[in-house]
Amino acid sequence: MKGIRRPFAAHALPTQPTHIDACVQGVFTFLVESLGVKNVQFDELISLDPDSLQQLNPIGVIFLFKYPTGEKQQKDKPLDGDFDYSALSDQSQADDGQPVWFAAQTIQNACGTQALLSVLLNQDGAGDGKINIGPSLKEFKDFTSAFPSDLRGEALSNSDLIRDVHNSFARSSPFASDETRIATQDDDVYHFIAYTSINSTLYEIDGLQPAPIRHGDAGACPAEIFADAVVPVLQRRIDRYPQTEIRFNLLAMCEDPRLHARALGDEEMLAREEHKRREWRWENALRRHNFVGFIGEVMKGVMAAKLKDGSQGAWIEEAKAATEKRVQERQKKGQVGGGDEMDVS
Repeated sequence: MKGIRRPFAAHALPTQPTHIDACVQGVFTFLVESLGVKNVQFDELISLDPDSLQQLNPIGVIFLFKYPTGEKQQKDKPLDGDFDYSALSDQSQADDGQPVWFAAQTIQNACGTQALLSVLLNQDGAGDGKINIGPSLKEFKDFTSAFPSDLRGEALSNSDLIRDVHNSFARSSPFASDETRIATQDDDVYHFIAYTSINSTLYEIDGLQPAPIRHGDAGACPAEIFADAVVPVLQRRIDRYPQTEIRFNLLAMCEDPRLHARALGDEEMLAREEHKRREWRWENALRRHNFVGFIGEVMKGVMAAKLKDGSQGAWIEEAKAATEKRVQERQKKGQVGGGDEMDVS
């Protein structure tokens, strides 16, 4: 209906680590392409070491972790690093610097999209290591450049382009509830944040925080040593969790490796990267597809077979028992919400 804006889809990006390993690189890569960004790809890091990260020559990284819902936020001092409110001001930057583009997260189910935009909009430019973000995002950045962080967050949530692209990658979930609630310590809530070098300074950009978080001294992290600087910061964050907690995910935002392959004439590398893209397109198509009709037809066929051999009663009771067991196991683990992003304000 004209005049009604569709909200950000609650399940547009994967939030459970079990879903992430297979497809989030492809989701993010094609998401930024749909926003008009040129020559950017996301790759997953299997090991947390500077050499592995540096091989990708990263522009920034996106980190996924279990959000500590029981932890109180501090406005004066984060657990690691320092809030850099001055980085948001034009007057605070050197002549060749730029203010940090930072937006408060005002919608609870799009932190993945916001994290990657936090890197893109801070790395816009034509020089080495910079990104061609395209005319649409450039216009959005220019439009919001004078806004405070809370209004930038509102502008992001009200952007037709960003919302429509975000929702176009939604996992088909016809039974999803639009209801939100405050997360508790028993819930598994996952959150995306970004790290990148801006004005040769390492920043952590998290829309749930009051300002960008500076790690290290200003000017101490040029892009060339970003990998060496960010890995210890990530390791310290991981070390806050019990050793049994392994549900983390790290994605590097880097230049499309197909450009390098074409420049070198490396046909094998180019073929490998093109195959990876084809697999991502297939996975993205699967996550968008509504399989309810297909599942319904399968169930009708199975039920017809069970009715024919008279085993439907025992089959139904067995399914009920298995379902009840899974529910009880989830309740014991505190997985009330199933791991989706929830309101943590």
